[in-house]
Amino acid sequence: MIRSIVHFTFLFLVMLIFSFIGCSGEYYGKLKRTNLITGKDLRQNWNDYTVYYQPYYALLYKINNDGKIVLSSRWVGVTSEDMVKNSTAFYLEEVSEILGQNDELYGYLVYPSRDSAYVKLIDANTIEVIYSRRIVRDR
Repeated sequence: MIRSIVHFTFLFLVMLIFSFIGCSGEYYGKLKRTNLITGKDLRQNWNDYTVYYQPYYALLYKINNDGKIVLSSRWVGVTSEDMVKNSTAFYLEEVSEILGQNDELYGYLVYPSRDSAYVKLIDANTIEVIYSRRIVRDR
């Protein structure tokens, strides 16, 4: 009985140590809500950015610099304003800054507050934006 408790405790400690080691390699950037720029400002100057959107849900405005943003295949590159004009995401006003290492600004994410998103640092010049839509079902 005591021997099995010792084995269980040892196994638990080994798993705990490995979980800390596994998590230590992940670094995250930040999404920070801002009032310094609005959705309207971004819409009016969309040509100053590389723009992506998830139809009806979110818009991402990437600053044109050396930084790279990795996105899932659900994101579509915007080549004209007409592509997103009928999307509800085009009219959202809540803007979050996409910040990487040392709070370097990569761009802006416009999405509903009910959804979730986070930034993962890949390397010094690359981040990944992970966006997840919260599905609201009527009862």
